[in-house]
Amino acid sequence: MTSEAPAAAPRSTEFTWLSNPLDWRAIDRLILLGALVMLAPGLFGAAIIAAMVLTPDYLHLGVAQPLLAFYGLHFLLLGGFLVAALRRREHHEDWPAFENFIIGSFLVNVYASAWLTGTHFAEGLLLIFLGISIASALASIRKIRISYFWGCGVMALMAIGDFSGVVHPAPLLAKAMINADGSLVLGWLLIRIMLAAVLLSIMSISISAISRWVERENLYREMSTIDGLTRLTNRRSFIERGQSELSRAQRMGESPVACVMVDLDHFKKINDTWGHHAGDQVLVAASAIMMSSARPYDEVGRYGGEEFAILLPGATLESAVMVAERIRERIASTPVEVDGHTIVMTASFGVSCFPAGDIDNLNDLLKAADRALYVAKDSGRNRVCVDTSAA
Repeated sequence: MTSEAPAAAPRSTEFTWLSNPLDWRAIDRLILLGALVMLAPGLFGAAIIAAMVLTPDYLHLGVAQPLLAFYGLHFLLLGGFLVAALRRREHHEDWPAFENFIIGSFLVNVYASAWLTGTHFAEGLLLIFLGISIASALASIRKIRISYFWGCGVMALMAIGDFSGVVHPAPLLAKAMINADGSLVLGWLLIRIMLAAVLLSIMSISISAISRWVERENLYREMSTIDGLTRLTNRRSFIERGQSELSRAQRMGESPVACVMVDLDHFKKINDTWGHHAGDQVLVAASAIMMSSARPYDEVGRYGGEEFAILLPGATLESAVMVAERIRERIASTPVEVDGHTIVMTASFGVSCFPAGDIDNLNDLLKAADRALYVAKDSGRNRVCVDTSAA
């Protein structure tokens, strides 16, 4: 029996090779990484050819020629993998064998080149660093970590070889690339300048990859903590902050922590009458009022739908009621203009405070504020009510 090839995964119609690589599928990222790695044998090979033309007396041709053949083989194998990957991407999401070859062959190429030219603690180490920086954003971080530890071992062996004197340093070079007056041989100097330009280019790519990674991480962190519409703390983050504040208050001898639950009145009617885009603008306007009314160390969160929660560390029940009343008045006196219509919004408030009554933890504090909120709604809305357990 022959196994069927996996079905092609749905492809985004907006995919382009110029978009953010972190948004690509794994195999597409490997194609980009493989193309970047092809720079190593291509440029190293060009440097060897230039040295054989410009400074032939300074090279061991018995080493240079096999090294040039090695670069050519590496370049051809990478090219073959890339062609195969471009075909494979139509039906597969990933290609671990290609990934292994990219990482392994790059390490071998750089270590061999750096040792043969005696630059393993300069350009060689820098190239490994830049390669790992780029690959960390495009390939398996586990494989990159393994390659790093292997690299540490190889560098240690190279250092032992250098100190032992048994291994000939820079086997590719027949003599030092330095003139009698101490200046570098012109051909070697030109090669070093060319490699420096290449390294600067790779640094630019590395910076771009890392900056994209940082942007993505920051966006993910923001999405996991901030409500996308109102820019307030989301429910999960609000609860985490609340638990932290309650724990701190209990450690400090039951320092007060107040909570205000807020619910916009008749919000469904706003959506039904003027549309959801109008409801969104009302939510944004109310959120802005709550944020501007809070202290820098208070926490204002969107608890769900049109319901909000405000955490007031160090606030007594009386001061929390004053804050809630101030916000209630500002909301009621701030109409929202949508498509030429004026929407008057109001909100109901429930206030609770720790320590009081049967409030021992954050869940109790939220429940108490929620009970007070329902009293406010049942008694006519657009008002502030206090949890009776605080009495």
